[in-house]
Amino acid sequence: MRARGWVVTGIMAVSSVALGQAPKDADPKPTPVDIKAIKDKLQVFQDKAGGTYVVYDDPDEASKYRAFYGTGKELYEQITVGRSRDGDAWTISTWAPRLAEVRPAGIMKKKDGSFMKWCDGKDDAVLTQLGGEKAKAVIDKYSFLSPALVRRAHLFARDDSGIYYYIDRLDGAHGGKGYRVFVGKKGAMKQLALTDVATDTGGQVFSTKTGDLRLVKMADDPTKPTTRWVKGEKKTDLIQLDVDANSPVIFTELGIYKFTGTLCDNI
Repeated sequence: MRARGWVVTGIMAVSSVALGQAPKDADPKPTPVDIKAIKDKLQVFQDKAGGTYVVYDDPDEASKYRAFYGTGKELYEQITVGRSRDGDAWTISTWAPRLAEVRPAGIMKKKDGSFMKWCDGKDDAVLTQLGGEKAKAVIDKYSFLSPALVRRAHLFARDDSGIYYYIDRLDGAHGGKGYRVFVGKKGAMKQLALTDVATDTGGQVFSTKTGDLRLVKMADDPTKPTTRWVKGEKKTDLIQLDVDANSPVIFTELGIYKFTGTLCDNI
């Protein structure tokens, strides 16, 4: 799961060349995943809507489980957050940013022997297990790729008029930086070109041609930073919003992420 909040270590001021990302910069693409070591242990499932699910679940090793999903011949690895077993029944839980209350999605085998995808009742699906040549065709001919969504939420805030301010960054596998800044109403967010990103013991400042989005530690209580939008001489204090609790808003309602490659992408 994504670490909550933000952490400042030491004093650092870095230009947007290293940390920022202009609106037209392309994100890293998913890369091929080598499945040779687990190829003979993969289970393959499909749903009626055309989704394909491939699971690796070693019953003898608690830490050995993986899951892939896609609606075409490209299967994206899911970010797994847990696994449980009850006899022959099992569940592999995966990160699902569109679900409320930080709930994970799941691929599961139920006690009655049936299989399903679980999306909190919003996009659940009965799964059919493939065997023999059908399963082999998927494993041999489909592309297994790293997670489709390479970005994580970094900062989320709004003003009293319903204007949202949002920053995301590349995930840890891609350096954890590459920040982007978006401002606007839900469904009409505009990405602003970063001109500078500064991080030090006082907080963070994301400078754009339009204004600065500042995350400032207050002297009276440094554990509760103030988020502020500064445009010229005008300063607007913002309400900082929890990025985990507001994950469905961020990944669905803002309109920034059209495709996440996760199990509950249709929500």
